Parts: sequence; structure tokens; C-alpha cells
Amino acid sequence: MSEIIVRELKKDELHLWDDVVDQSPQGTIVHKIEWLKIIEKHTNSELHLLAGCLGNEIIAAIPLFSKKKYFFNSLSSPINNAMVQHLGPIFPNFDTLKQDKKEYYFREFVLKLDHYINSSNRFGLIQIETSPNLIDARPFLWNKYEVIPKYNFIKNIEDLDTVWNDFKKQIRKNILNCEKKGIEVYEGDSGDYDFIIGSLERRLNEQEVELSTSKDYFLDLYKEYHPANLKIFMAKYEEGPVTGIVTTAYKDKISIWLGATRIDEKGIYPVDLVQWKIIEWGHKMGYKYCEIQGANMPSISYFKSRYNFDLEIYYSIKKTNKIAKLALQMKKVYGKVVEYVGR
Repeated sequence: MSEIIVRELKKDELHLWDDVVDQSPQGTIVHKIEWLKIIEKHTNSELHLLAGCLGNEIIAAIPLFSKKKYFFNSLSSPINNAMVQHLGPIFPNFDTLKQDKKEYYFREFVLKLDHYINSSNRFGLIQIETSPNLIDARPFLWNKYEVIPKYNFIKNIEDLDTVWNDFKKQIRKNILNCEKKGIEVYEGDSGDYDFIIGSLERRLNEQEVELSTSKDYFLDLYKEYHPANLKIFMAKYEEGPVTGIVTTAYKDKISIWLGATRIDEKGIYPVDLVQWKIIEWGHKMGYKYCEIQGANMPSISYFKSRYNFDLEIYYSIKKTNKIAKLALQMKKVYGKVVEYVGR
């Protein structure tokens, strides 16, 4: 079999990228080239579209963002302040391949990718969050990457009765109570999108955390992907919005991405109603799965587990060289010193 070569795509090859994403089981809407360009624009980073080529055929690809970090350069997929969960490698038509070819493509791509990155000696830290449809992490382990499993919740929504009956009884009660109280769910527009982003920013500020990217980032995403791939679902109560959820929709899956809540009345839980209406909408539109992102913190996981979705696995992957390790250790010590002096 011919040798797999890893290289950065040329400008006249960029039109091939989205086709690779569409053909890859691991490809998400965030892998699309316009979303990647929007991330690059708003995160002060540089986008690199790397492909694993077998002759003239692209058999693997990964988007990576480079950025100066402390005393070294880092490569990330995705970059932290993009507020997206997954990127990582993609493999076109991977589900049609026999196991030996899957392993060859994946193993050789990661090996050559690692050589490509390390040959320049420019990057001290490499961080990757894979897509859930890539369950094999061995090629990264074999190349001495640190691999940590992470989880989301996912549910087949082709049978709504099964989804409804699998909800914890209290969730069903919350949904029926919201409808009884007159809470209405509707598909939102740009104003509702602004409401969600603004509410999210206020909630983070209350925790003394800044929104990690600009509001213009979210606005550009809205302009590019709404309504086909970016959907806003809102709940209103007594003529005002109380809850909103932003979902992404791509291929056979809808994913609950961002949310915000503002309601003070005890015993009303409009998020449960909105998520049920999202599932109903996804079922009606022919989507097979609904994904609830983030099942990695005990308190949040407990809240989300009441919907009784299944677990899906993805991986956080990292490799750090000696200089980057030293810089990160110094930063950690500096933070403790600043904390001590401030007491």
C-alpha cells in the first residue's frame, strides 16, 4: 500500500474540504470551512487545514489552530475560546471500510501527523477534542499522547413514545406543568439569539468569568448558519422570554449547544419543556439523534441524566513538550503566589 503523506491544503484545494467533512462520520457542522474561518477571525489564531493523502485521495483530515501561548506556540482542535466541544480528525467514508483499512488509515495518519507537527519544533502543546463518532483512541496512545475519555448524552428520537416514557417521571411532570401554566415554545430569531448570548454572558459574569469570545463571533455564526444548521428555540411566559436554547443541526443529529434561563417562579422548569419541543421538532424534521453536550461534571451530569439518554464517548487528547511543561508549571506556581499575596 502507498505511503500516506500529511500536508497542509493549498488555496486551490480548499473547495475539497467541505466534501471531506460531509463524507466523514466524524464530521460536524463545526468542521465546515466557514465555521472554522469564523473561529480563526475571532480568536486571534491561525487556521491550518491538514490532510492525509494517499496519492491524490484525501483519506483523513484535521483542522488545527495555532496560537502563541505563554512562551511557546500551541496547536488546538478546537481552540479553547471558540466555545465548541468537538473537532479533531475526520475520515471520509470511514464506516464503509473494513477494520484493517480503518486501522491502517488511522494509525498512519496520526503517526505522520505527529511527525509533521514535531518536525518544525514550533509547537510545545497539542490539544485535540475528538468527535463522538471516533471511538478508537489507540493511535494517539501509541504516539504517547495523553488521552482522557469524556462523555455526552445522546438518544435515538425516531420513536417519540419511547423517548417520552424513558424520561424520569419528574421531567414529564415538569413539562406538563409548564404547558398547564401557559408557557409557549417557539422558534426564535436574531433578537432571541441575542437574548441567549446576553443571558449566558451575565451568568458567567456572576461567576466572575468572562465570555471567552466576542459577541460578533456568535453574530457571524448566526448569519452563516441560521436557519439551516443553527436553530433557536425559545420559551415565553407572560409575554416575555424566559428560556432559550441554541441547537446545531447537521446530518442525522441535532445537538443542544448553548442555553440561558431567566425565571423566578418556583416550580416552573421551562428548560425541560424546550428540550422536549426540540426533540419533537427534530423527530418531525427527520433527524435520528438528539445530543445533549456535556456529561463530565457530577452535578451537571445528574441534571442531564434525568432525560435518560445514552452515553457517547469522545476523547481529550494532549501532548506537551519539555518547554511547554515548564511554562505551564511556572504559570501554576505564579497563580498560587498571586493568590497567596492577595489574601
